[in-house]
Amino acid sequence: MVLTPEQYATLQTLLSNREWRLNHLYWIVNKSGKLERFKFNWAQEKFHRGLHFYNNVLKARQLGISTYVTILFLDMCMFTPNYTAGIVDRTGSESKKKLAKIKFAFDHLDHIPPNATQEDLELAAIGAAVKEEMMGYRIGTTEARFPNGSMIYAGTSLRGGTHQLIHISELGYVAAHDPMKAEETITGTLNSIDQTGVIIMESTHEGGRYGLNYHLISEAMDLIGKPLSPLDPKFWFFSWVEQPEYRLKGWKFSGNPELAKYFKSLETEYKIMLDEEQKAWYEAKSRTQKSKMRQEYPTVPDEALNPIAEGTIYGSQINHLREMGRLTAEFEPDPYRPIYAVFDKGMADFTAIWWIQPRADGLFSFLDNYTANGQGLDHYIGEIRKREALFGRVKDIVLPHDGVNRDYNGVKYFEKLEQAGYSTILVKRTSDVWASIDSTRSLLRHAVIHARCSQNTMLPDMKEGYISGVDALANYKMAPPGKNGTVRNEPLHDVCSHACDSLRTFADAWAAGLIAKETGWRYEEDDEDRRRGPYSGLVKGAESLYL
Repeated sequence: MVLTPEQYATLQTLLSNREWRLNHLYWIVNKSGKLERFKFNWAQEKFHRGLHFYNNVLKARQLGISTYVTILFLDMCMFTPNYTAGIVDRTGSESKKKLAKIKFAFDHLDHIPPNATQEDLELAAIGAAVKEEMMGYRIGTTEARFPNGSMIYAGTSLRGGTHQLIHISELGYVAAHDPMKAEETITGTLNSIDQTGVIIMESTHEGGRYGLNYHLISEAMDLIGKPLSPLDPKFWFFSWVEQPEYRLKGWKFSGNPELAKYFKSLETEYKIMLDEEQKAWYEAKSRTQKSKMRQEYPTVPDEALNPIAEGTIYGSQINHLREMGRLTAEFEPDPYRPIYAVFDKGMADFTAIWWIQPRADGLFSFLDNYTANGQGLDHYIGEIRKREALFGRVKDIVLPHDGVNRDYNGVKYFEKLEQAGYSTILVKRTSDVWASIDSTRSLLRHAVIHARCSQNTMLPDMKEGYISGVDALANYKMAPPGKNGTVRNEPLHDVCSHACDSLRTFADAWAAGLIAKETGWRYEEDDEDRRRGPYSGLVKGAESLYL
C-alpha cells in the first residue's frame, strides 16, 4: 500500500498512540472460541488508563485482565527497543499458554476477516508493515525475541537480569498451596524489576486472611487514597457486578431465603443494588461454585479475602456464621453468666486461649482469642487478668489432658494456675479426633464471635502478629497426602491448629458435662448429631439445634 505524505503522517501519529494500537492492531480468540479484534472492555480500559508502576489486582474470574496484559506485552516489546518483559505464572504450562497467546496476536497482525470492511483492510496492511519491521523475530515456548532488542521471558519465577514489565499471575493459588514457591516468586521476581518498571500482579485470592498473598493485598489496600511512589503498590478490585455478561437475560431470582438475605446485606452495607437478571445469574452460578463463589466471583474485596479455603475442616460453619452476621459481631458479655478461659498449652510450642461464655439463649459468646509463642505461664495469666478487667471474673480455666505435665521447675501446669487463684477443669484426651471435631462443628454453629477475635495477637516489635482465632478456624485444613500418596485422615498441624485445638478442648469439656449447664442445654443419646460421634449434638429438650 503506497501512502501519500499526509497518510504517512497520520499513520505515524496513530502508531505513536499506544491506546490506539491496543484497540486496533491485535486479534484474540474470545470466550466463544471466535476470532475477534481486541478492544478494551470496561475493566481493561479502567485498568489501562489508571496503570501505576506497581499494581496489585484482586478480581472476579474472566474479566479479561490477563488478555489485556498479554496484548500489552507484545505491543511494548514491538514498539519499544531493548524492552525486557517477564511472565510468571503458577505453572510452566500456564506461562507457556500466555506466550502462545502473544504469538497468536503477532501472527494475526495482518489478518483479514471474512466480509472485511475498508477499515479491516487498512488495519491488516498496517499490521503487515509492522510484521515486516519485526522480520527475524522468534517466539518460542519460554521466550520471545524481537529484532529491536526487546524480549519476553516466561516461567514460574524470574531471578537475575532487569525487567521493565512483569506480570505475576495467580499468586493467590501459589501462596495457598506452595508458600515457599510464592516467597521465591516475590523475592526473585520483584527484585528483577527496574525501579520505573511496571509490575502487574493479578489473582483471585485463596487461603483466607493470612499468608503472603493476603499480606501483599493488605499492604496495597492500606495505601488506598495515599500518594504512591513508584515502589508503592496500587490496589485494584474488579467485581463481577460490573461485568455485563454476568446476568441471565429474561430470568428472575427465585427468592432463595439465604441469597435474599445476602443481596439485602449488599444493599444495606455497600449500597449495591442488583437487578433480577444479576441475582438470577448469581443464584445459578452458586449452585456449581458453592462455597467458592465468593472466592471466584467476589462482590466486594472483603469477600475475596474471606473465602472458604479448599479442604477446610470448619469452612461451612464459618460461612454459616458469616451469613448470619455472627462472625465479627459487636456485643457486651453478660455480667451474670460464667466465663471460661480454655487453653491449648505448650512449652516451646504455641499457646492459644479462647474466652467463652455460654448464653441463656443457647448460643455461645466467643469474647476473645489470644495466641502467642515462647511465653511462660505468667505471661498468659497476665492476659487473663487483663480480660477479667474487661469481661468479668473467669469461672474456670479449661485445660487439655497435658495440663498435668510439669514445667521446668517441676510444678504442674494446673497447680500453678490454681496457685494464681483459678479453678481448673482437666479434659480427658479424646480417643477419636473426628468425634471431637464434629462436636466443635456443632458448637461453632451456635457461636456468636466478637470482632476482636478477628484481630491478630500483637506483641512488642511484631509487624504482623500471630494469627487471629477466626482466621485459624477458617483455614484449619486436612493434612495433605503422604509422600507415597497415602491419605492422612487427620488435621494439618500448622499455625492454625493451636486455636482450633483449644476450641476442641472446650467442645469436649461441654460434651462431657464438665461445663456447668446453666443454659439448660443437654446431650441426648438419640439426637441426630449425637449419632455422628460420642460428643456431637446440642439439644434443648428434644429439639435439635443443628442448623
